[in-house]
Amino acid sequence: MKIKSFFCVLLLIVSVYTYAQGEVISTNWAAMGLKGKVKSVETLLYFAVERNGVISKGDPFSRGIYPPEKIEANSLLKRMGCKAYFIEFLNKITPSVVIFNERGWVIEKRLFDTTFHRKIIHTYNAENKFSGELIYVRDLLAIKDSYKYNKKGQLEEEILGEQKEASERAICKHFYTVDGQPIENIITNGDGIPKAKEVFTYKDKRLVGIDLYRSGEVTSRASYQYGDEGQLVGSVFQMVPESWIWDSKFTYDEKGHLKEEYLIINDNKNNGYFNKFAPDGRMLEHLTLSLNYLCKYEYTDDAQGNWIKMITYEQGIPVLYVERKIEYFK
Repeated sequence: MKIKSFFCVLLLIVSVYTYAQGEVISTNWAAMGLKGKVKSVETLLYFAVERNGVISKGDPFSRGIYPPEKIEANSLLKRMGCKAYFIEFLNKITPSVVIFNERGWVIEKRLFDTTFHRKIIHTYNAENKFSGELIYVRDLLAIKDSYKYNKKGQLEEEILGEQKEASERAICKHFYTVDGQPIENIITNGDGIPKAKEVFTYKDKRLVGIDLYRSGEVTSRASYQYGDEGQLVGSVFQMVPESWIWDSKFTYDEKGHLKEEYLIINDNKNNGYFNKFAPDGRMLEHLTLSLNYLCKYEYTDDAQGNWIKMITYEQGIPVLYVERKIEYFK
């Protein structure tokens, strides 16, 4: 996939794609599937060791389930409108500490990997809206972003890479329909030179498409299909110049929780993934179709119902032991 050229711009784009799912995320607690008033979550990964039928943690695993560059690429695909719930789940499992305020919003993240030790600070305005992000690499400020809202409380402008020269900065301006739905995002550099444009399409007030333009041409396209009850049941994502397509189908249980995800790549039924989920969003199974390779995930919960241990089995063999230390507000 030759998508690196798009990422240099998309690294600076943040868009509200939760409209594609019909989701309303009330707090970062909800976004992370956490129950109760969580103060912090520390995630640590280890190789799994089995002795006498008991599985325990072995040597530390220095990165997440995905390496940092893969996490970044996955996050950018999501921002372009790609829907892959299994990626969203696995992307979050990386050595880190996440700290929340008492309203459930993230105020600090510390990410530990083999290359960078990053600290990310989030700030909020008087209306408790996300207003800024500071990213430090080895205690040096690397990125400063700020967010402005209009009188209706809608995100109006993002200034991304604020500490950089104007030519290296990105400005993203958001425009909305009369109903308050995102309709277009215009991205320029700090000198006002156009870089990209995102266009949102609706049908019956539901988001059905996102097109990303660069130099007047579509470079990626996402489309969405919904069931009778308004749930997202299908999603197609395409990188236009590279002509690769992810076609996803979703099924739900009787209470409307995601149950299964079936993703086919380039219309090849032997190339893709089949995933199963629990009602609270945690992944249970991940099958790679091209290899017929099955991963299963076994969990242990705390008294609040949040998982604090996850063991990954690959083809029935325990390979990864994930531990979460969760602290709660009193």
